[in-house]
Parts: sequence; structure tokens; C-alpha cells
Amino acid sequence: MTFSKFLNIPTAILTTALVIPAASFGQTESFTYTDWDNDGNLELTESEVSAGLSDSGTFDAWDRDEEAGLNEGEFATGMFASWDTDNDVQITEEEYTAGTERWYGTDYATPFSDYDTDTSGYIDRTEFGSAWDSSYYTQWDADDDSLLSEEEYGAGVYDSADLDTNQVITVEEEGFFEGWFDGDDVEAEIQEVGDVM
Repeated sequence: MTFSKFLNIPTAILTTALVIPAASFGQTESFTYTDWDNDGNLELTESEVSAGLSDSGTFDAWDRDEEAGLNEGEFATGMFASWDTDNDVQITEEEYTAGTERWYGTDYATPFSDYDTDTSGYIDRTEFGSAWDSSYYTQWDADDDSLLSEEEYGAGVYDSADLDTNQVITVEEEGFFEGWFDGDDVEAEIQEVGDVM
């Protein structure tokens, strides 16, 4: 009698599942705050954030036409995908509040209802594009060329993450980065969203 006859089938299945690498299930690596903290001082500089964004592939995922930078439509689509945390291509009021606070700060005053014009309880792509506020894109576009370079994008993300505006991102502000900058996932999400404007 061989050992396999004594093996409990569910245990065998579980053991097999545990030894299969996570990548076999199509999961992708997730980038976190500590991955970007190259000197290990529990503070992120703008250069560390820019390097982390570059490594994560996020900018490339947002830059759908792969030209010299992000145009306003690509930026708006990236924001929609970022706010839509459950990836159902619609933004609930809870997602809207979390997204605007994350990217624009707690002083952003435009109410959800200004976007949700059909009062359905969620914002679809058309509503998002129609109500889109370009002022943040314009602020990030430091050279006023109507394109965001990777450097401008990195600086904008850095400013958004630096909640207390003290020019350094500390562990208290790390929540901004958790689970948000995996370039492969972002690219899939953006492809599903398509153009919002």
C-alpha cells in the first residue's frame, strides 16, 4: 500500500494550492510605501515617489496613447479608474468622497450631486466627463504645455500624498499608496473604463 492511499484528498488539494506560486493565479505584485522608501528612514522624498511611480508602471498605464505625456482626457480617465475602487465602472458617493479626499484634499467642495446628474446614486463615465474639473490637471501641468510629463505627474502625486504639506511623506501618510500603484492592475482598469471625455 502506498502513502498516497492514506492521503486525505482535501489536504492534498490544499497542499497543492499552497505550493503554486501566486503568479499562477494572475495576481500581480503590489507596490507599497515601504517598497519606495529606498533609504529606510520611514519618509518619502519626491525623488523616491517619482522612482516608485516609474517602477510601478502607473504613469505608462495612464498614458494610453504612449505619446510624450498625459493629455487631459487620459488624466481624467486615470482619476476615474483610481476612484472606482471596486472596478465596476461606476463611482458611488463613498468612492467619490474617498477619491476626492485622496487626490484633491479635504477642502474639495464640489458635491457628489454635481457629478451624479441623473440621481442614480453613482457617477458613470459620461457624467464624470461632463462634470470634470480641470483645475487640478492645470495645476499639475507646471510648464503649461497641456501635457503632464512623468516628472509633473510624480510631483502632483507627491503633493497629493503629502497631506500635511511639510514636504516629506511620513508613515502617517502612507495610506495614500497602499494598493494603488500596481501598473498592471491600473492598465487593466483603465482599459475597461475607456475614455471619459
